Amino acid sequence: MIDWINGALATLATSISVDNPAGLAALFFLTVSADIGIPFPFALDTILFFTTYKMGAFSWPVLLIILMIWGGRLMGTGIVYWVSRLLGPRFVDWVGKRSKFLRRNLERFQNRLGRWPVLVITGARLTLGLMQVSSVAAGTMRVRYYKLVLAIIFSSIVYDGTLIILGTLARLGFKDMGPGYSFWIVLGFVAVMAVVFLVIYLIKRRSDRANRATD
Repeated sequence: MIDWINGALATLATSISVDNPAGLAALFFLTVSADIGIPFPFALDTILFFTTYKMGAFSWPVLLIILMIWGGRLMGTGIVYWVSRLLGPRFVDWVGKRSKFLRRNLERFQNRLGRWPVLVITGARLTLGLMQVSSVAAGTMRVRYYKLVLAIIFSSIVYDGTLIILGTLARLGFKDMGPGYSFWIVLGFVAVMAVVFLVIYLIKRRSDRANRATD
């Protein structure tokens, strides 16, 4: 089983190229779905990390992944933004009935946009659970679209840059290990990511409870 997974990972790293448009399209639409609100936990993160580990940070496959992910984010977030901007309260009411989390956090987030929407949206996109909230808020408050684009770029530089750095460190630290260890390296990465996200979630839930108690 592990040998099969190692082989699949090796195939993944070498198949990301202009000669494989289906694979690139899959990356693009996975990102669109994630930004709309249909998550694929750790899928894109793992692909970028592992490709960096196998091929190097400045390789052509890593550049292609970045292009597909950034393009997907612009489209996915753009869809949510423009629907929120065009439909306004009707869309917010429709989404709010289906997502208590969004309804509870939207007004609070709108109050934070203030004079620095780019920085606020950038921070929200890097915060667990607030990506779609920030997109809806930006649309309903008619934040200039170019500011949303800047926030997407800045947050992508921070997040993707971190994954590339981690992949590079793994490449340097495990360069003497054979391909048979690929599975364990990826498993370790996913485990670390899961722990980090769990800690962030617990801290955020505690903070939300404290905020609701003071409201």
